[in-house]
Amino acid sequence: MVVVGDPQQLPPTAFFERIDAFDADEDADEYVDNESILDVALSVFHPARELRWHYRSRHESLMAFSNKHFYDGKLVVFPSPAPNHDDYGVEYRKVEGQYTPKAGVNLPEAQAVAEAAVAFMAEYPNRSLGVVTINQAQREIVTEEMDRLFARDRSAEAYRRRWEETLEPVFVKNLENVQGDERDVIFISTVYGPEQPGGRVAQRFGPINSVAGHRRLNVLFTRAKEKVVVFSSMQVSDVIPTETSRPGVAILKHYLDYASSRRLDFGTDTGREPDSDFEMFVADRLGREGFEVVPQVGVAGYFIDLAVKDPRDPQRYLLGIECDGASYHSAKSARARDRLRQEILEQKGWQLYRIWSTDWFGSPDREVAKLSRFIHELTKV
Repeated sequence: MVVVGDPQQLPPTAFFERIDAFDADEDADEYVDNESILDVALSVFHPARELRWHYRSRHESLMAFSNKHFYDGKLVVFPSPAPNHDDYGVEYRKVEGQYTPKAGVNLPEAQAVAEAAVAFMAEYPNRSLGVVTINQAQREIVTEEMDRLFARDRSAEAYRRRWEETLEPVFVKNLENVQGDERDVIFISTVYGPEQPGGRVAQRFGPINSVAGHRRLNVLFTRAKEKVVVFSSMQVSDVIPTETSRPGVAILKHYLDYASSRRLDFGTDTGREPDSDFEMFVADRLGREGFEVVPQVGVAGYFIDLAVKDPRDPQRYLLGIECDGASYHSAKSARARDRLRQEILEQKGWQLYRIWSTDWFGSPDREVAKLSRFIHELTKV
């Protein structure tokens, strides 16, 4: 007997079969994901063989997040020949939407998704499209909005009819029933957000709050062959995981961060002390400027000398600072090694700022002012 499957994707569940019997805003704590044949097989048959080659994604960023958070970086993903092309990868679009808990919908976000879908169909008639919402109520309202726009837009309706003749027709689905689908481009509506402009976001995320909520998100994030566009009324700071939160809440926050900043490795507080008096001096001056600074943050097997926390969201790092002493200038091997190191960190989305000790001690007030201005500019992005 051969049992094939992915334990990081969806198990059998009754969540959406029961959703109509409860309020649309109800958390998923009560919903139990059933044990699958795969789960049973994994507990009995050893060792399991892993298939590591990933073929769907035509851009490495589409799989990079799941590869890190679900597959321990073991998947082999082919690099894209156009790594910086706007038609590929992951994009975040902030929507000024409001979530209505009673109905379980976010109308402004649904309208933004529908309008973007129509624009996409006109611009990219030869690329397939799928739309996925977190819950069923949002799926229904997005479908209604798209039907309304299609009724008066001939090119959009022609796009839909033409793709219906293929193996990849346009779809609008909710989180639970998109497993197994793939399209060139996937639009995601995260649905949740403040109930009124400027309000706080309630930490109730429906199926994401279930035991297997993180696995649902893994399915969602890996449906696109060319591009994912995330439409969200939430910023990264709106999602606040706690020690008692389900894993899906942290995954949602990290993915919003990844989509908006392209940063894959968020950094780990190692508890290590600064490596030099120079680093301690820089950290102290930044602290007096009101910034929270953490020394020796671990990223991708490296250590960033100092990392500045984002004042808008202290769970994120806004900037990495490298402090280079006078001996650095004369060490050719160190400079070459650091260039490679910097490239790797920047590829993972880190913004880096380098300080030379000669400049700093020659005019510390000027260097502090320059660095402070740079950090404040980052908070406006």
